[in-house]
Amino acid sequence: MPDIEKCDRLARHYGVTLDALLHDQNRVGHTALAPAPAGKHLWGAVTLGARGQIVIPKAAREMFDLKEGDRLIVLGDEGEGIALVKAGDFERKMQKALEMSQHPAEP
Repeated sequence: MPDIEKCDRLARHYGVTLDALLHDQNRVGHTALAPAPAGKHLWGAVTLGARGQIVIPKAAREMFDLKEGDRLIVLGDEGEGIALVKAGDFERKMQKALEMSQHPAEP
């Protein structure tokens, strides 16, 4: 069993949190997965309802401060999949990109 200093070095080397390195929590069904890199998360699988509804896992809702009634933008990449972004965050980023495109960079 490695000591805490070696665990810390291993976690930094692999770009994961110490907690993720020590605890086997990432699973899909009965299959254990390697720890996710720091700042990345795997909350498990969700089931698509008849009308396209999904339930976002509680831990994800809490981490991203998602509340009932929040608007989300649904983004997609045919090769990568679907992503959800809070509408306000998306709109602010798009406004900033629009503003930057209207002002040419100075030499």
